[in-house]
Amino acid sequence: MPVTRSALARRAARSAMEFAIDYVKKRRAFGSKIGDFQAIQFKIAEMFQKVETARLLIWKAAWEADQGLDPNISASVSKLYATEAAYEVVDQALQIMGGYGYTRFFPVEKLLRDTRLFRIYEGTSEVQRIVLAGHALHQYQPVMPPLEDLPVHIKRDNPEACPQPGQTAWRCRMCGYVHFDDQPPDECPYCFFPAAAFKQVPPS
Repeated sequence: MPVTRSALARRAARSAMEFAIDYVKKRRAFGSKIGDFQAIQFKIAEMFQKVETARLLIWKAAWEADQGLDPNISASVSKLYATEAAYEVVDQALQIMGGYGYTRFFPVEKLLRDTRLFRIYEGTSEVQRIVLAGHALHQYQPVMPPLEDLPVHIKRDNPEACPQPGQTAWRCRMCGYVHFDDQPPDECPYCFFPAAAFKQVPPS
């Protein structure tokens, strides 16, 4: 199951992050611990964020499965994110350790080879992207209304326009331009789509 691979990838990332954290607390350069350098701290922060985000995504997919819900989309999200993030985290851990990270003195070089595999088997990252794109384009229910259904705010949407009482507002579906008149323009002055691209909307 993809969630299992996500969990394994996240554990590998966590291990690499912990090795890196231990290393930066001990390694010194220019008279200071390298963990005191902001560039290193930023790397650690990014690693920690990715490990924790992967954990939450995995828990969400597992929770849906426990509740008898369809976990396929959440599992796909967790598989894509966790496996991609794991490789990035381990790669950064190796970068922090420098040449030592590339040797077999530390297990990070093995973790890098292992995490590369998670992006391939039981659904490659490309397959997960196809699954998620199909869901977003066909099954996902948006919360926001379409652009052309948004209410018109005269001063914001068309500050140069001074609509007369009773005039109709027309919004271009493509670029959002608002036209005030009894009829839509023959052509949008911004995106050049024809009058059919305009929809009548009530001003707020």
